[in-house]
Amino acid sequence: MPGCSSPQRLRRVGVLLAGLLGLACGGAPVPERIVLVTIDTLRADHVGCYGSSWVATPTLDGIAAEGVRFETAIAPTPLTLPSHSSLMTGLAPPHHGARNNSTFRLDEDVPVLAERLHAAGWATAAFVGAVVLDRQYGLARGFDIYDDHMAPRRSAGRFGFSERTANQVVDAALAWLRVAPERFFLWLHLYDPHGSYRPPREYQARFPTHPYAGEIAFADAELGRLLRAVRSRGDPERTLVVVTSDHGESLGEHGELSHSLTLYDATQRIPLLLAGAGLPRGRVVESLVRLLDVAPTILALARLDPLPGIDGRDLRETLNGARAPERLAYLETLSPQLDFGWSPLLGVRSGSFKYIRAPRPELYDLVADAQEAHDLAAQRPEVVAELDAALDAFLRGARPVVSTLAPDSEMRGRLEALGYVVGGAAAVQGELGRVGGFDPKDGLGLAQALLDAIGLVAEDRPHDALALLEPLEGGGFLLELHRAEVALRAGKPALAERSARAALALVPQSTGAHVALGEALLDAGRLDEAARAFQTAQELDEAAADSLVGLGRVAEARGRLDEAAALYARATERRGASPEALWRLAALRIEAGEPAGPLLGQLAEEMVLRPEAALRLAAAEIRAGRRSRAELLLSRALDRTPASAELRRAYEDLRGSRP
Repeated sequence: MPGCSSPQRLRRVGVLLAGLLGLACGGAPVPERIVLVTIDTLRADHVGCYGSSWVATPTLDGIAAEGVRFETAIAPTPLTLPSHSSLMTGLAPPHHGARNNSTFRLDEDVPVLAERLHAAGWATAAFVGAVVLDRQYGLARGFDIYDDHMAPRRSAGRFGFSERTANQVVDAALAWLRVAPERFFLWLHLYDPHGSYRPPREYQARFPTHPYAGEIAFADAELGRLLRAVRSRGDPERTLVVVTSDHGESLGEHGELSHSLTLYDATQRIPLLLAGAGLPRGRVVESLVRLLDVAPTILALARLDPLPGIDGRDLRETLNGARAPERLAYLETLSPQLDFGWSPLLGVRSGSFKYIRAPRPELYDLVADAQEAHDLAAQRPEVVAELDAALDAFLRGARPVVSTLAPDSEMRGRLEALGYVVGGAAAVQGELGRVGGFDPKDGLGLAQALLDAIGLVAEDRPHDALALLEPLEGGGFLLELHRAEVALRAGKPALAERSARAALALVPQSTGAHVALGEALLDAGRLDEAARAFQTAQELDEAAADSLVGLGRVAEARGRLDEAAALYARATERRGASPEALWRLAALRIEAGEPAGPLLGQLAEEMVLRPEAALRLAAAEIRAGRRSRAELLLSRALDRTPASAELRRAYEDLRGSRP
């Protein structure tokens, strides 16, 4: 280059090479900051830019205006952990192996998005909003920070905190952003639109008859607060923002009031928005895309190699307006099989058709029938046969069933506080994922009754819960187990024993059913039989605390208080740090005239006092001459279960007798 010095020539060559590289990569700058946000349980048609005229989502609408909106994005499953696993791996559930909430974990040999970014020098941090994405389930790999600490929220139930609100998640993320390096990958999981719907007061007032919409509006506002902080860090064109969901919510369509048991678009069509990093503005992509396409797209925009052997595809090819090659969107829910012992549901979307493999198969033309109101399976057998064969071909690469988790009562309680029912692989009748048997379409009413009963128990209304469960039939193992546990809370040990034995007849290896049987026998005064049931449960799962608590209760009933205290102490060291073991050990120590301060402090911090615990601890404190501490315990328990008449009476009696 005549007239240029050597340094000048080098700079010009560098600029020329950078320009050529930009053209080869679509002209987009490499992002320095990647922000991935998943808003749990957000259905697409409740977002303004997807056509909603009454749910307030200005932040999401702004992202769509600044970037790309994918009109038809499909989640593979209506379940939080499996769907997030697909998001992070680019694999469909049969290929990554995490097939259900709470009873599966993502295998360590499955590569994940955060690992690839971390290896390339990105700082990585995740902030999740619910215990269903606890680190034990396998998504923490690759993150420098994986913040799954659950701060208080009203849905904590009697087992400790299960979720935190969007503002709490955003607060935690903003604290990290203040010290984060320039180059980072940040994942935020906002759980608020998931049931039960309890938006903050301002949003309750704005959406008095539709709290689900209030939760969405609240999450949208908190997302805006996060993005303002992120964009203040530097050039927005060097920031890639991706917002999506794990699944939607059925608000009564097809008889389902939430999600997990069906595969209709109310739960499977989700928003997907990308903005920044040189992406076109205001672009709408009509082609069918999938949640599992997100990870390969992020890596492509970051100029990193794709994860190996994935099902997902880089979506950049759709951004120039060209229609993408036809994709097959795989669908499944194994929750009916794993949690109820019913048939699972599998399916595919291809072109305009959705096929659902069920005991009574279903076929819908989604162009002509977006509401999926007209089943065409009987009229179009050739389409059913074609899509059924495509489904079989896709499933040939499924991973073998890996070891599953068995949630203890503490984790079961925390998950149930979120509205989940928890069965587990032990309840599966036949091969995992094989369609056949009871059709979930016929059990939606029963499933809803079970969820309603769980909610009543959380409110300390076991008699009302039992009135719902006692007449039900056809729920299999899960119904029998819950009926046994609710009968125990309602003071009906004979019914609890019958239901526990019925559950064990279906799943003999269930530790939960053996514990429920032991509690029923203990309440009936049959101590030797109760001890055998608890011992069997302990042999089945040595890591769980429930059976040790049961054996401690038997020892107490026999007057062996030192033995009981030792068993409770062992239980506090087991998985879940059993709250029941904590309060029973504290009560024994107070009754023996010993200090129980640290134990009571831990109980107070976790706010897990159920009525039985508060009443016994308060009585012990009164006998020890500490009436003010007794009053405080009862007050805290009333905050947790205000419907408890027994607690209210004890509290008022104590206050009324104050000298």
